[in-house]
Amino acid sequence: MKYLLVETDKVLSNIDIIRQKAGKSTFIAVLKANAYGLGLREIYPVLHQAGVRYLAVTEPQDALLLRELGAETEEILVLRSTSCTGDLETLLDAAAVAAVGSYDAAVALNGLAESRGIVADVHIKIDTGMGRYGFLPSELERILSIFTYLKNIRVTGMFTHFPRAFLGDQARTKAQHEQFVAVADAVRRAGFDPGMLHDCNSAALFTGDFGTLDAVRIGSAITGRMTAKGSFGLKRTGTLVSQVTEIRWLPKGSTVGYGSVFKAKRPTRVGVIPVGTTDGFMVEKSRDSFRVRDVLRYCASDLLRLFRRNKTFVTIDGKKARVIGRVGTTHTTVDLTELDVPVGAEVRLDVSPMFVPDGIERRWE
Repeated sequence: MKYLLVETDKVLSNIDIIRQKAGKSTFIAVLKANAYGLGLREIYPVLHQAGVRYLAVTEPQDALLLRELGAETEEILVLRSTSCTGDLETLLDAAAVAAVGSYDAAVALNGLAESRGIVADVHIKIDTGMGRYGFLPSELERILSIFTYLKNIRVTGMFTHFPRAFLGDQARTKAQHEQFVAVADAVRRAGFDPGMLHDCNSAALFTGDFGTLDAVRIGSAITGRMTAKGSFGLKRTGTLVSQVTEIRWLPKGSTVGYGSVFKAKRPTRVGVIPVGTTDGFMVEKSRDSFRVRDVLRYCASDLLRLFRRNKTFVTIDGKKARVIGRVGTTHTTVDLTELDVPVGAEVRLDVSPMFVPDGIERRWE
């Protein structure tokens, strides 16, 4: 037995805090990656009841799913710019707002919209440093050509994205903000309306010092699990729930787990939990940058772990139990020597919902 428990009251509390911080700016709920692991199907009715009427996803298929779930009055922004015909067809089927990050994407969408006899709403993406897609600030003429020549596209917004806000890089993030605003001002001077402007993600909203625009795009803060330092009153939600399925005594000197990294110094009562890395437990983002500064930072982090001798715990029937041995793909072992818990006892594990596979049930309470 295992499921991801999501506490509705914590999500609603986080939404209230986000709204207070956003002030008069529109709150766009970003629901990428299965709503940051909380479950797209499960979170939609909660957001709808809370009055959130602007949603954002990365996959056109998710926009279509939201419509099927009943999102009739919400605007849905698809954040991923694309020139692929299949994606654009799905996006139009969902009556979603398209992110346009290149002239090719704009032309492709305009052509499909024309063939359907409709005008498609779009938000123009400006690349101020993320580098994935978007018009560079220097490409003003290309941006203006969308307003001038593509008659089956209606620009209702513009946005950019901050790659370093979660690192607390205020100077770089503020410079990006100002660069983005300058592009929007240039569009206005050319006689066009850039529409809704938005650039703040969760980290920028809670740590930035430059204010908000017409809207903010918030995803991770809904879960209370931001990468930026600080809690800001947000409540972490998403706990993997399972049970102890086996208990046994091992004599002194016995080893546990792959590599035999744990060796019992005394007779040890061991509990087995059918949860492992495949369920998202003890999984973290891979180290994918190898600049000298990043390697040094990784080394410093590992040294701190060595000296602190960090231990990992799970909660069993409200009591802390230490994880022993390496966490396996599908199993975790814990020391129950001092705990009076039976087979079948409930286990709660702190797991980022982002890493919990979609096949595991999301249970909202």
